[in-house]
Amino acid sequence: MKNLCKISASFLLVASVAACDLQKALDGTKQVPEKMDQTNANMRKMLDEMKTTNKGVHDQSLLIPLENLIKEENHDSLSPVPFKLMPYGKKFAEAATSEELIELTYLWLKEVDESLPAKEINEKGEEVPYTHKQVQKINTQKLAKLTALQVIAGFTPQEVVQEMIHNYIIGGDYEGGRRFEETAYSFLMLRTIFIRDVLLKESVLATSMDNIGKLEEAMKYAKKVDAIARLRFADKIQFKTHGLIDDRGQQLPLEDQPQEKLDVTVAAQLWASIYDKAQTQMRFDERSVGQNADEDHHLVELEKKRLQYDLQLIEQNLGYWKSRQP
Repeated sequence: MKNLCKISASFLLVASVAACDLQKALDGTKQVPEKMDQTNANMRKMLDEMKTTNKGVHDQSLLIPLENLIKEENHDSLSPVPFKLMPYGKKFAEAATSEELIELTYLWLKEVDESLPAKEINEKGEEVPYTHKQVQKINTQKLAKLTALQVIAGFTPQEVVQEMIHNYIIGGDYEGGRRFEETAYSFLMLRTIFIRDVLLKESVLATSMDNIGKLEEAMKYAKKVDAIARLRFADKIQFKTHGLIDDRGQQLPLEDQPQEKLDVTVAAQLWASIYDKAQTQMRFDERSVGQNADEDHHLVELEKKRLQYDLQLIEQNLGYWKSRQP
């Protein structure tokens, strides 16, 4: 009988513990949705904070270059190479989206064409004509914005340019597509001007093309111009403005305003120039940069192979443009 009581007591104790554990488990199960909801809420909060942080970082990466692009102290050397604008334009171009780039281009082109500072008023309430110095300052500020746009367009990554073409020229199903079509044509012309005149003619093509690195740098830029010249709508690509003024405060004649229409032969001309320079100026010197003389020789042989490959690519491009001649 005692044993039976002990067994019964033990059974009741175990059952009580089991019931308690079961209740805790059930309570825990009930809390799972609440915990998941809290976890999801925390995740949403964290993602929102990350978006805010990322947007702040993105905005800052645009704001700092933009502020420096419009500083007058950076406008004293705009041509032939805008040295002071290039670092900031490159930073902006690499950080901006295609939407931000097209909107800035539209805004600044419109500002150059239409914006003039208010004239001073004399005692009689009459407007005082601009002085020669004021006219120079106005035109310099306008040219600085145009030059900054060239720098930005020239340094914009190729994939972003392709996205701009798709969204604002092709349009398709993109909401708001073609709204800035004319601006996109101007952007492509500004890009061509900067790459051709600054990155090529005033830089890598201005010196002897005596090593393979210079050749391949020139090819990289020529390829970007080539991509624009091959577009089916290339005949629509142009840039023009009518915002510069004379000493009377009147717009200069159109022929004296900055403007250019794309000449598709620019690509063939660049390829031909690069090809000729590579053929006549390339050097292969063993430079004592390897571990030993054999490695120096091996490096030279590799560069020779690269040259042959590069020349074949240029010949293909020249062949393409030759086939397009009427």
